[in-house]
Amino acid sequence: MSGIDLYLNISYVAYVVAPAIKNELWLRSLLMANAIAFAIWGIMIGNGSVVLWNGVFAIISAFGIVRLLRERRAVSLTPELDTIRQDLFPSVSNRDFLLFWSLGETSRDRIGDLTVEGTDVDRLFLITSGMAGVIANGEEVARLGDRQFVGEMAFVTGQPASATVRIEGTADVHSWSFSDLETLKTLEPHLIAPLLGTVNRDLASKLRGDSRRSADS
Repeated sequence: MSGIDLYLNISYVAYVVAPAIKNELWLRSLLMANAIAFAIWGIMIGNGSVVLWNGVFAIISAFGIVRLLRERRAVSLTPELDTIRQDLFPSVSNRDFLLFWSLGETSRDRIGDLTVEGTDVDRLFLITSGMAGVIANGEEVARLGDRQFVGEMAFVTGQPASATVRIEGTADVHSWSFSDLETLKTLEPHLIAPLLGTVNRDLASKLRGDSRRSADS
């Protein structure tokens, strides 16, 4: 087999193998190698168009490979966020957790009510530091603390708040709008699934009458 035929056949083999590759990094690497082989073949036969377009494709593939490698680099979290991820979303990578977390907003030293009984709720709250009382029919029925959700029943059912959740003193709270979470559910279901699992566990514990998680907003 001549050198010209060798590079041409390498390119054809790459085309045959590519559809079976699911890993994007390996696929881009194979396609870049394929473009380089085609470009070399073009040089050997003196076809400038083949060299030009496969050279462009190889450069584009190289940029894609660099992007993927950057995305796969380890992402570190602050001690506070790492504790939250390990407690509530242990199966989620640091990168995915940070993407999900950045979709929300953090309120430091927040005061007042997070939800009001009988009114609509449009945000899912997570108490990251502090305490809150759950008040239904004018009586405190439960207390919530660190890393507990508020508004999850409304998020799941779409119903108004079944209780008022009032912060005791001040608290640090992170929250997500329901509309953003619905968008995330459609666009990135692998990110929303761990949240739904955690919310469902939280609701189940409250329905069982857990003394720490015994009421919902």
